[in-house]
Amino acid sequence: ASSLYRARGAYPMLLFRVASAAAAPSSSTTTIPHLPVRYEPLISLEHVNINAGGTWTEQLSRFWFSVMGGADDPRGAVVCSQVQAAGGPMQGLHWANFGLQQFHLPVGEPEDSVQVVRGEVGLAYTTEELAALQRRLEDASATHAVGADGSLRITCPVGNRLRAVEWAGAETWFGPKLLLDPREERPLPGGPSRGLGIQYVRFDVPEGAAAGICRFYLRLFGATAEMGREGRRPVCVVRLGHHQSLQFAEALPGEPPVRRYDGHHVALYTNDFAAVYERSREAGLVWNNPRFPHLRYDSLAHALRHSEFRLKDLTDPDTGELLYTLEHEVRSVMHPGFSCRHWIAAEGEAAKEMVGDYPTAPASPASPDREEL
Repeated sequence: ASSLYRARGAYPMLLFRVASAAAAPSSSTTTIPHLPVRYEPLISLEHVNINAGGTWTEQLSRFWFSVMGGADDPRGAVVCSQVQAAGGPMQGLHWANFGLQQFHLPVGEPEDSVQVVRGEVGLAYTTEELAALQRRLEDASATHAVGADGSLRITCPVGNRLRAVEWAGAETWFGPKLLLDPREERPLPGGPSRGLGIQYVRFDVPEGAAAGICRFYLRLFGATAEMGREGRRPVCVVRLGHHQSLQFAEALPGEPPVRRYDGHHVALYTNDFAAVYERSREAGLVWNNPRFPHLRYDSLAHALRHSEFRLKDLTDPDTGELLYTLEHEVRSVMHPGFSCRHWIAAEGEAAKEMVGDYPTAPASPASPDREEL
């Protein structure tokens, strides 16, 4: 038997290795710094984007910042102004930081104004902070339950399921180093948060999909992908960085079908950006999200200029069958939103130019240049 997480309160699983590929840096002539991690080449899971309704409310602010303990990152307003200046429909945007990860919470989107992850998002807290979180949830009468293992199952104001677990290892944020001591590392704009970070996102997928999803991540990303079981339930686990994972848990016979996809997305960083883009393009998977008309990824040059591209169809590389829909924002470490970009800037002046800070005031509507959702 093997534990899926180092945090207490994990789902017990029996793991068997499907594939693990420690990908080397891309052979592309484009120079992008390589940050070695345990689970190459995926460096980190950076954010989860969920539309939070028609307008930003005091209830949302209280839940994400006062109760959950996230830090209110001022860069959300900057990105919102850029999207609006380019003609995007977004009416507002807040970022709730937890360690080096974030929830991106747009409001006023005309389609799927409320998004709910088909599964749950796992957040890690120290022992003391988990106890404090439980007290804040009780004081706020927030929807939650305490598991037999001490984890907290929480529902956000628009219906997303969160699970807060106790982190059992050395206190660390989750990123491209094994140990990122919050007392020594630089916090994201908005200041320190109460949580250590997003440790995993777990998705409900149709019966029979998990093994093909493992093959998708192995062959497209060169990722470490494992199949496991929780009792009779097959689960694919994709590892990132040192401590994080994406998990895809199959529905069992007789369970309700997986809900319709509503456009929520995840963002991740890879050490093999150019090669992943080329494989995605060759497979016809690169996608331009119409929500962001100023961002197109029709060529590698476009992707490199933005330091990102998007895809949303998870297909079985053996058959071409569409297995699951989940938008991925795939980033290189040259992206200006990379939480540890100051490490790269130390490598040379060229990197310093490419990895500049976001401004902390909204950009002029006349001069949009990028967004970080």
